[in-house]
Amino acid sequence: MRILVVDDSKTIRQLVAECLKEMGHAVAYAENGAEALQYVGDHGVDLILMDVEMPFLSGFEATKAIRELKKADWFPIVFLTMHDDDKSFANGILAGGDAYLPKPLNPNRLRLTVIAMERIYVMRQKLQTTQRELQAANQELERLSLRDQLTGLGNRRHFDSNLAMQFALSRRNKSPLSLIMCDIDYFKNYNDSLGHPQGDTCLIEVAKTMRAQLQRNSDLLCRYGGEEFVAILPDTCLNDARVLAENIRRQVFETNIVYGEPETRRVSLSLGVATYVGQYKTELEMIEAADASLYKAKQNGRNRVEIT
Repeated sequence: MRILVVDDSKTIRQLVAECLKEMGHAVAYAENGAEALQYVGDHGVDLILMDVEMPFLSGFEATKAIRELKKADWFPIVFLTMHDDDKSFANGILAGGDAYLPKPLNPNRLRLTVIAMERIYVMRQKLQTTQRELQAANQELERLSLRDQLTGLGNRRHFDSNLAMQFALSRRNKSPLSLIMCDIDYFKNYNDSLGHPQGDTCLIEVAKTMRAQLQRNSDLLCRYGGEEFVAILPDTCLNDARVLAENIRRQVFETNIVYGEPETRRVSLSLGVATYVGQYKTELEMIEAADASLYKAKQNGRNRVEIT
């Protein structure tokens, strides 16, 4: 354990340190409560042996301050004192202490008390390990809850939350925000011709091709639903978004995913682009604008990009 010995007596510090080092523990020292508080603020500790009667800042006062400083972390504090009356005991426990060792110190009792604290230390380590594992598991669950299982892209939930955040940032910073909404042309025909498993493979391939065109970490590509995809492009003007959408359209078409005669049954995308520069009141209006552009691309022959 990392043990901090706090006592204004050098003799006491040496006596305690000798016992603790024989037990294999790492020992640090403080001569008063203020030094102890400073040390705990800068270092991790597993146990404190705290003298009660010290000048400037008593052991009780230092313990209260330490407990306040380390609210999220608990470790035992054992008081060293010549007072063993009920009032002193109560004051120590209420101050945040966990046990008492009377002075003059009995080396055997000191060792046994530290052995008892070792049990607490082991349980504390297990608890901290469990907490870290739980936190990691929760983070992984959160990550998975934002992912589309099939394509690995963001899902609708991720899209909704990210767009709300990016829309608010764009409005505050007066920076452009673009959306690209796209749909695989005649995807029902693809599924009907080759079956749903092959349709899933097509969706995965299209998602992979689209993702390769997005170069910035701030850009987010999501599966919007079924065969629809959407890209959120922060700080991107309309022309740049249109160029990116055209690159996506061309790359998907040139990937040459076919389900019939290549000239007539090649997978393609229709894409709609909308850019927010202050004209939309909500992100929903922006989505509707991008969707209207997508509908326009469908109406105008598919395998094309239209802008708002």
